[in-house]
Amino acid sequence: MRSRTVIVGMDEPYVQGILQRAFAKYSPLIQVQVADNSVDNASDDNADNTPADNESQSDLLMHWREYETIDWNSVHRSRTVFSNAYCFRKGLIRKAQMAFNIKMYTAKHPTSILCTHVPETWIFELDDVDYLDEALMECFEVEQGMQANCGVTDPRLRQQFILKPSLTARGAGIYVFDTRERLEQLLEEEFASDDEDEEDDENDEENGGLAQGQAVSQIREWVIQRYINRPLLLPAHQNRKFHIRVYVLAFGDLSVHVYHHMLALFAPRPYTEATNLDDQSAHLTNTCLQTNSASFDESTAVSLFWSLDLPKAKLDHIFDQICNILAETFAAVSSESTSFQTWSNCMEQFGFDFLVDEECNALMLEANAYPDFKQTGEELKFVVEGFMEASVAMAAKEFLLEDCMTEEVEKKAEGACRDLVEVFTHKNKRQW
Repeated sequence: MRSRTVIVGMDEPYVQGILQRAFAKYSPLIQVQVADNSVDNASDDNADNTPADNESQSDLLMHWREYETIDWNSVHRSRTVFSNAYCFRKGLIRKAQMAFNIKMYTAKHPTSILCTHVPETWIFELDDVDYLDEALMECFEVEQGMQANCGVTDPRLRQQFILKPSLTARGAGIYVFDTRERLEQLLEEEFASDDEDEEDDENDEENGGLAQGQAVSQIREWVIQRYINRPLLLPAHQNRKFHIRVYVLAFGDLSVHVYHHMLALFAPRPYTEATNLDDQSAHLTNTCLQTNSASFDESTAVSLFWSLDLPKAKLDHIFDQICNILAETFAAVSSESTSFQTWSNCMEQFGFDFLVDEECNALMLEANAYPDFKQTGEELKFVVEGFMEASVAMAAKEFLLEDCMTEEVEKKAEGACRDLVEVFTHKNKRQW
């Protein structure tokens, strides 16, 4: 009888424990092996699991671990080895690449919801602040917007923009600006910080270090988005800006499922005080930026979307928009196979961030691979547990237990998946 094993190796104990408990529900049919997560030992974990020539009889193995430690060679060449990530997905998770793919898609589909529900975005590349004029020529609308702000004193009437590094996550290196002077100041600070990192890396290299940061510091690619300066504000939450975190499961080649239980993540300070663009505590809603503060209160920083103080009809309207946006987003990126490829033996969890404006329009901000589940906190941990159990159930019934599914196991898996809403399938392009 063929064995069915999942190698679980996540760096974050918060996630590792949830995963092991979720797979334990399918024991003894599925055996769980805890991985050594170092890259050097990644292949050793799989040493005795080389696929047999007759794959219909060979053992089944799944990697559920950090991207860098997955044995991609085995995943690529075998139909009996599975993984919790896609090998090629930069077209979705890199901000600049996704912006490019959406631009290509909307040019062909001018009635797409992506034309109006993704903030206007420009790819911004710069090697040195001295070349800012040339860089802004590639996004001249930003330059025009900053010039148009001259003499406009009402912050709500000024054209504001947000600068985001293409590769970073968790709110790192994000700034709001509305003048040429402020943009130059931000970029000078960023380049000065990179120069300091390079010096530190050179010292590390001289001392035998890997100098990993040196390569990163050479990458100077950002996106500039039109800032949504009229967000939906809720008096019950002290008029603090918030974004919606949506957990999404992409499965095989390709179906996309939205987890119904979404989260609302709030900035620590009211947005009504946000005339100062330097005040990130009013503008940025990432929980990970708040946890080191002595005043951090998890109960006010994260809430359930469906418990927000809004009429049910408005909540449903926002959810329907999100499902539609996500369906077309995956249609857009999956049409660009050079930057996004889906393999039938892979799946991946993503965290999408949405902002809602004062007219209750949902706007997609970005997508994150390996989302920071820990920012959900302890009080709402059941949301992460439910999403993880649903994802594990999909892997169990479609990958590991497909040929030995019993009525009891199928009922268990279907129950775990009840809150997954399918919004897109690649075969028939069915959308929400």
